[in-house]
Amino acid sequence: MVAFELEVLSKKMDRFGWDREADTPFQNRIITDWMDALQDYPLEEIKQACKAAVAANPNKIPNEGHIVGQILKARREFVAAHPPRNEPEPERKPVDRERAAAIMAEAGFAPRKFGGDA
Repeated sequence: MVAFELEVLSKKMDRFGWDREADTPFQNRIITDWMDALQDYPLEEIKQACKAAVAANPNKIPNEGHIVGQILKARREFVAAHPPRNEPEPERKPVDRERAAAIMAEAGFAPRKFGGDA
């Protein structure tokens, strides 16, 4: 799918007369370089990054480094827009034996007792 996205992008920009170079060692190497650079990113992020790279520089063909840069930029923007919640953890206090037994009874749990008191 990464190779497909590269071909779409290249046809848009008519890079190297893409159709004339079909299935040549040169084109295969370009595709492999792109796949190596983008293999760890989800396809949807790659698609969005390709769109963003073309929108940012419509007269310049992006390379795989530009696409990785766009993905990382989008991720930084997402993290900045979604700051972590700093809600305090509720205070936990240990319970005594009687309360623990009541909690177990409320949950319907009756542990077996040792010593023949079954």
